[in-house]
Amino acid sequence: MELVHVRLTMADLVSPGRVVLPHTRTGLSQPLDVGDELVVTDQDGEFHGATVIAVGGDGADPQYHLKIGSRLPLDLAAQRMTDVDLEPENAGLHEVVDLLGELRGMLRHIDRT
Repeated sequence: MELVHVRLTMADLVSPGRVVLPHTRTGLSQPLDVGDELVVTDQDGEFHGATVIAVGGDGADPQYHLKIGSRLPLDLAAQRMTDVDLEPENAGLHEVVDLLGELRGMLRHIDRT
């Protein structure tokens, strides 16, 4: 899993729940694909789970549409960024954290309607 920094405050990042990020701003050498999961840090130093939901733009600098998930404590962010399989008890915790992020997104959508 990759780590990407965005120049947004936590409030600006999680408020819409989606971010468009050009590849040149990711600092990554390899392009991302739809479905790739990331750990995103905001300018406040907070970690968030994120998923690439679409890739657009031109071939020279693709733009990634990221769905921002839940905020992650440092230890969970570190676990996600390692290439080792999560222990069963940690995998369950990550699933719960992801579900809470999805719930927050649904509530944000309901509040707008």
